[in-house]
Amino acid sequence: MVEGNYDDCTIQVTDSEGNKSESLQVPSFRVDFTSPKMSQVGDFRVEGRRVKMEIKASEEGILVYSGNCSGDLQHMNQGKSEVLIIFPGDGQYSDCELTLSDASGNTSEPLSLGTVLIDATPPVLAEIKPVPEKIHTDRPSYSFKTSKSGTLNFSGKCRGNVDKAVAGINHISLITTEPGTYDDCTLTLTDSSNNQSQPLKISSFVVEGQS
Repeated sequence: MVEGNYDDCTIQVTDSEGNKSESLQVPSFRVDFTSPKMSQVGDFRVEGRRVKMEIKASEEGILVYSGNCSGDLQHMNQGKSEVLIIFPGDGQYSDCELTLSDASGNTSEPLSLGTVLIDATPPVLAEIKPVPEKIHTDRPSYSFKTSKSGTLNFSGKCRGNVDKAVAGINHISLITTEPGTYDDCTLTLTDSSNNQSQPLKISSFVVEGQS
């Protein structure tokens, strides 16, 4: 029997005396020995603890996830489909694979995501050494601690002399523009996975002019 659709099969029984039964129509069926094929289209995107990727399938079937991952798509159509793959937490994963099973029970070769780094934890900032309440310089020293490295962003009337920070304690200078009270300065940090910290309010201080 070769692959294909069979919708014209009948069964007829002949007894020992040569009498033939009426023909019995066999319900149509399909013979399929070919395993489905899947391939990744383009690069996947990491969004928090999820990965978005586009997959191309040679035929429709049931999508099965193995390893430390799960997914939102269970039934896959022929052609391209977007799949959302979910990981349980932060970490490096290299065991996530997808397979496709068609209606005939044929299973595709596993499609591996390779190594995926999941990092959805925002940095945490803390003030270590605030600016003295009253100063006579337009570049006061300031120290803060961050749980992760990343890019700094300042808001309010002051800014920093650097735009990067490393995990641990950082000593920077705040740049002010004129004498006065600085009570609206905040600092945020965005890490390499685009996680942003909560704003760190810089304790207020007064610039009285340079001595």
